[in-house]
Amino acid sequence: MRQIITVATMKGGSGKSTLASCLAVHWHLCGRSSTIIDADPQRSIARLAAREKALGGVKVVEDATENAWKTARNLASTGPIIIDTPGFRSLATLACIAAADFLLVPVKASPLDIDRMLDTLNSLLEGDEGERRFFRCVLTQTTRDSVIAKQIRAELIEAGFPVLKNEMTNRVGYAEAALWGATPSLIEPAGTAAREIAAIADEVDSIVGIRQAA
Repeated sequence: MRQIITVATMKGGSGKSTLASCLAVHWHLCGRSSTIIDADPQRSIARLAAREKALGGVKVVEDATENAWKTARNLASTGPIIIDTPGFRSLATLACIAAADFLLVPVKASPLDIDRMLDTLNSLLEGDEGERRFFRCVLTQTTRDSVIAKQIRAELIEAGFPVLKNEMTNRVGYAEAALWGATPSLIEPAGTAAREIAAIADEVDSIVGIRQAA
């Protein structure tokens, strides 16, 4: 049963913090005691948690030091831990990846981003002794069934990078919810974006077996 999920990418604007916060809120609403470790110096998630909706009460722990992975492991017995890493290669990012039970790599559905992503994925995913990380890529900011999304998915798979079947499409609801320190699951639980988040969370759950807190 996996507990620590690290969300990491070397490309800014890929929806890393959005993905991390949406998953944590979804699991929290499902009765799981999820915690976000905000290891990003930009403090995107900590800033969300300071707004009116406060991410629905999800616990957010700020630790942008190289010991953020230790903070995550110390809390892992309480429920799912989602680590939001810096959006660049650093000792903190690499340590949080190494400590993860499962790694999620958001990939923006943009032809301008895919070449750089393919160049950096190998260095991001290789372990100290060459072992492959347990991971999935997830397409973000897509247009449903678009040629671009299909092509990028095909390129990732051809290069040996498994991709979640579900995607985060480009919806204004994510940004609107963030204005209130929330996610679509809190603002409009029966809406399309919330269902999209649930589908991603369920797919991750089926892969890694998120444990429900006692």
